Amino acid sequence: MTSTLEAPAQGPTRPPPPPAAPDTTVKRSFPRRHRVLLIVGAALMVTLVAGTGTFVYLWNHTGPHELSPATAYQRFRAGGADPLGANGPARPAQGVYLYRGTGDEHISLPPKSQVEGPVIPGTVSYLADGCWTWRLDYSDSHWQNSTFCPFGNNVVEVGRAGWYRWSLVALSISDTATFKCSPEVVMPAVLSVGQRFPFTCTGTNSPIHMDPVTMTGVNRYIGPQLLRIGGTEMVALHFREVSTFTGGQHGTNVSDLWLSTVNGLPVKGSWETEVSSPTFLGTSTLNGHASFVVQSLHPHT
Repeated sequence: MTSTLEAPAQGPTRPPPPPAAPDTTVKRSFPRRHRVLLIVGAALMVTLVAGTGTFVYLWNHTGPHELSPATAYQRFRAGGADPLGANGPARPAQGVYLYRGTGDEHISLPPKSQVEGPVIPGTVSYLADGCWTWRLDYSDSHWQNSTFCPFGNNVVEVGRAGWYRWSLVALSISDTATFKCSPEVVMPAVLSVGQRFPFTCTGTNSPIHMDPVTMTGVNRYIGPQLLRIGGTEMVALHFREVSTFTGGQHGTNVSDLWLSTVNGLPVKGSWETEVSSPTFLGTSTLNGHASFVVQSLHPHT
């Protein structure tokens, strides 16, 4: 008997799976050089932001500092104080006086402000012919002085000057204005309330160059006033000066000054000014004011 082997029956065949869809996602790969540039750019941006913040901080916080009385005294001694000079009714004792006060100034272009005080050294130095200078150091970036002389029986002002320095972060700008005046009576021999003393001063600036400046005004005697200085009562003569600037600068100035009846020392004062000046950026306007009172009538000599 012959046996026949047959293959087992097979079920239906499954169709093959469809092919996978192609990956259409775009994968962007930056070359190494581009990645470095991105990192450097981000670092520069952070540095720029930080640098801008630092510049703004320095712009707002760099400014003047008090000038110490010791520094003023060293300058006074180095200037050759006259040991034989005599004080009197028209000239206070030479040396460094201690004033206290406040001051602030603002310029419009570039916009910048600075604050001064409260310590303000004042220096009296003798000159020839009985004249003397009185200088106030409002800070290490601002001083003003006046030169007084006997004229007959009066005391007159024959000149004045002022110096400013403005710190603009990486740049410092300074300028000195010097005025020569037709004798302005500041302490007449005969006093009468309401007296008016007209004056004219002509000034130049250095190193900033501008046309000559003419200052015209009137000094008026307001009257006597009782003050207390260093615990001591004294009578002071109150004068008010109103002036205008024309020529290279334009503006106004109002100042009040109280002078000792004993020797003419300015013992108290205040001023307010607004002056416009030409600059390479355009017209810049200075607004400022200050007040001060001497703390002792005896100088450090």
